[in-house]
This record gives sequence, C-alpha cells and structure tokens, in this order.
Amino acid sequence: MKKLIIISCLFLVTVSFTLNRSLDAKDNLKIKSSSNLQNESIEYYRKEINRAFSLLKKQKKNIDLELNKSEKVHVLSVAFPEMLRYDSYSDYLETSSNRVLYVNEGKNASDFSTGYFQMKPSFIEDLENYIANNESLKQYNWILIQKKNEIEARKERINRLENFQWQLRYLKVFWYVAEYKYQNIDFKTTEDKIRFFATAYNYGFAKPEKEITKYQSAKKFSPRETNTKKFAFADFSIDFIKTYSHFFKQ
Repeated sequence: MKKLIIISCLFLVTVSFTLNRSLDAKDNLKIKSSSNLQNESIEYYRKEINRAFSLLKKQKKNIDLELNKSEKVHVLSVAFPEMLRYDSYSDYLETSSNRVLYVNEGKNASDFSTGYFQMKPSFIEDLENYIANNESLKQYNWILIQKKNEIEARKERINRLENFQWQLRYLKVFWYVAEYKYQNIDFKTTEDKIRFFATAYNYGFAKPEKEITKYQSAKKFSPRETNTKKFAFADFSIDFIKTYSHFFKQ
C-alpha cells in the first residue's frame, strides 16, 4: 500500500513538473513572439521617435506661424524621419564644415545635412533651380537668393539652413513643388501620396520618378545608423501621422 502511495505521488509530481514545463515553454514562446513582433515593427524605435517628437513639439509656435492648420501634419510628416537622426553635436560639426568648405568651394567640397530636417545645401540649390525654371511656381521666387556673387549666395543659404523657421519654409515650398511636379501621378490614398513625397524628400526629388517609386519600399533607413533593423523611410512618416497628428491639429 505504501509502495502504491509513493508511486502515485511520484506520478503526480512528474505530471505536475511536465505541465509546468509545458506552460513555461508556452509563456516563453509568447514572450519571444511578442518580442519578435516588436522588433519587426516600428515600435522598436519608439524611444527615438518620441525624442524626435519632443524636439518638434517645442517648435509648435514656429510651426503654427509658418504652416496652415490644414497642411501642417502632412508637410511635417515628409521630413519627420530625418529628425530621428538629428544630433546636436554632429550637426554643429557638419554645419561648421559647410560654413567653411561649402561657402568657399561649393557642394562638391562639403554638402552635409543641417538642422532638424537634415537639409543639405544641394537640396536647397535643387529647390531654387526648379522654381527658377518653372513659370508656374514663380509665387515661390521669394526663396531665391539675390546676391552679387556665388560665395555670398552660399553663405546666405547656410545662414538660412541654421534657422528652423527657414527650414520650415523650405519644407513647405518642397511640398508645393512636389504637388506640382507629381500632379499626374494617380495616388489612390493620401498615405500613398505621403509615402511618395517623403521618399522624394529623402532620396532626392531631382531623381527620376521611376527610381523614387522603386526606392519607397526599400528598407534602408534606421534612426541608428549602425543598427541592422531598417525600415522604409516613409514608414516613419506614416507613423508620425497616425501617432502624433492630434497635437498639431490643436
């Protein structure tokens, strides 16, 4: 009888241990699955995204001053992913290089990204040239720099790029240029339009339309340049609209 009781106890212990291991395995699987889902989604970078939003939030007065209520969220979304890579120390070094090399020798000598929206001098030059050569966009001629020589013009360009309010103005003009340049594209949804415009901003709106279309699905962008987890640039634009747009609609 004692032997039977002992055997029964051992059996119950074994069954209990097996069930616990099975439950632990399921729990671990759930944790790993949840972790994998997060790693595979944009939530992996939520810390960087929130930091970038905090920087932008502090500029709300300038944003309200420069952008219309109906357009501000979409316009900001185009350049928002660049803010994830903004670093004040790196920005200081790169702007210093532009101040010396770009001003004196041009974009082939120095063409570093500047400011929250990481705008390059070459991007502004492309924007100016496109407007100067399109009569339909003459209402935006106010961004063109009227200087006696190219060095003075480049100096003024860098001064503007160091100013957030001017970056907002350039971003707004870029949006209008994109609407004009890509007016023949039949975007099925607003999200499709944002994805294309954001990709054109990042990849280069002077590039061929087919290249921009192809590049918009390329998972090559990461807030951490050394990290292997990459997403399409416009993924962060769409996340910005879905997550933070309410703040700028106030």
